[in-house]
Amino acid sequence: MKKKTHLLLAGCILLAACKNEQAPAPVIPNEGLDCKVARIVTSYAEQAVQANCTSRGCHTGNIPRGRADFSSPDKLKAYITASRAVFVQRVTSAQADMPPSRFPALSKGMKDSIACWIEHGMPDQ
Repeated sequence: MKKKTHLLLAGCILLAACKNEQAPAPVIPNEGLDCKVARIVTSYAEQAVQANCTSRGCHTGNIPRGRADFSSPDKLKAYITASRAVFVQRVTSAQADMPPSRFPALSKGMKDSIACWIEHGMPDQ
């Protein structure tokens, strides 16, 4: 009997120790990331862009003819600020065509995260 009481007490203590800020951003079934509560910051968006847009030799700032330069967080933000509709259409929309089909497509979660970051004003922290 003492063992059951101790287990129950330990369970109550563990439940009380959990805090909302430790939980991941909730996902709404069939809708993806809940942008109202998700907190996406520049470093996350930059890592996604580096992995999918600049590491393949594209959007590095070294290619002429007006290609978008995502080589730094400031350049990425400047491009999005100046050409938000284009970026959203080509990168985060359901019909996005970037990265090109010869590369793996961005996951829905990645697109949703970047879209939330933009929607929240591209916060650094």
